[in-house]
Amino acid sequence: MRTWWHRLHRVTRDEGGLSLVEVLVAMLIFAMVSVGLAYSMIGTLNLTREARVRVVAANLAADEIDLARDTDDLFGLLDRTREITLNGDVFRVQRSTQWVSDPAADFSCGASGGGGTLRYKRVNVTVTWGGMRAGAAPVRSDTVLNPDDHINDPTKGTILVSVLRADGTGNPNVAITATPSTGSVISSTDAQGCTYILRVNPGSYTIRAQRTGHVSDAQTATPAQTVSVTPGTTASVGFQLDQAATFDAVLAPGAPVGTRVPTGTSMPVSMVSTYGIATPAPVGGGGTLTPRYSLHPFTSGYQPFAGSCLSSDPRAWPETVEGATTFRAELPEPVAAAPGTTVTMPVPMGLVQVSGGGSGTYLRAESVTPATTDPPTPTCASTVSYAYGSVVPAAGSTVVIALPYGTWRLLQGSSTSQTSQLNSTRVTPLVLPEPSVPQRITTTTAGVITVDPRTAVAP
Repeated sequence: MRTWWHRLHRVTRDEGGLSLVEVLVAMLIFAMVSVGLAYSMIGTLNLTREARVRVVAANLAADEIDLARDTDDLFGLLDRTREITLNGDVFRVQRSTQWVSDPAADFSCGASGGGGTLRYKRVNVTVTWGGMRAGAAPVRSDTVLNPDDHINDPTKGTILVSVLRADGTGNPNVAITATPSTGSVISSTDAQGCTYILRVNPGSYTIRAQRTGHVSDAQTATPAQTVSVTPGTTASVGFQLDQAATFDAVLAPGAPVGTRVPTGTSMPVSMVSTYGIATPAPVGGGGTLTPRYSLHPFTSGYQPFAGSCLSSDPRAWPETVEGATTFRAELPEPVAAAPGTTVTMPVPMGLVQVSGGGSGTYLRAESVTPATTDPPTPTCASTVSYAYGSVVPAAGSTVVIALPYGTWRLLQGSSTSQTSQLNSTRVTPLVLPEPSVPQRITTTTAGVITVDPRTAVAP
């Protein structure tokens, strides 16, 4: 077999030269060698750059640790992130801090129980940069700082305050006050949602948290807690406070235009969450079918029902079996909203059509104890009354009203201030819209209405 060298030697003696195929093969070989060399050079340059930027990142991390160690006030040493550009590379320096009672253990501000002491502050610094290789680890540097002065005065105490958002993260810039005054300046919460009240005289204090536009898990704008301080120890207080979400309720969804609800803010809407039941006052739309509520943005949301007594809660109605059909009452699907956003919340109610006529135009619904049933139908613990105002139309006309779940008696009179007249004449007749809402609403000629939330369960 003749090698390429022999062929080349023959070509040197033969003026015919190399063929096109041989030229192409030679060019391909040259390209492969060039690509390999270029790849090796690029890899070498990348490794060189990686080593260089890691050295710079390590220096930046060390500088951040030195700055932390030079801080006079460890309470002012907080989380922060900054970007630094050096030699065309952008470095991201992230510092996180946390008080600890032991270098190997976490210490969460406001943790329940109290009685611990603040001893050290742990500082963790992480440096990353643009164009990092996939899987490359950032540069880290850690330290634990020991305050020069005692944080806990042996004759006084410390109050740790923690304010968390609905998602469990810290809520910064929350104003904290104490009653009576502790005699020291109280800083707003830091990036971790923490603040510390130092050198507090022993005694009992009421701690309040407040931030504009925020609401607590108890649906209050300024939640408060009481804490006792003893000498030489740390007491803890925790709040859950977040930017309020707006819930636009729609009472009796699908109700015809002109449907009436109790006047003013007298028609309560109960909000069921994993934290219990709240009956907040509307921030707008009271006395209409579309009240608006400003609520804590629980991630699990709210399941609403109209009214506030036991019979209005669908969960209080026992499951029943009639023939081959099972009837069961359930709360609506939960509705959740992110902090600062607005969502629509349907609130089911019963609808009844009232014909005009009788004594007066003022209408009132009053809870009554239902007839004995098996299982028993829930009732209100005490009489509940809802005033609709002047809503009864002229004879021959009708108006539709919305009622919470439960058993009610409708009364009418010539004035809201004349109770005897309101109770003197029962409204008749009553008509149920088609289809009946809910499925099992019933009326009597005596003006008694049962709004039953139980619906047939599909087999």
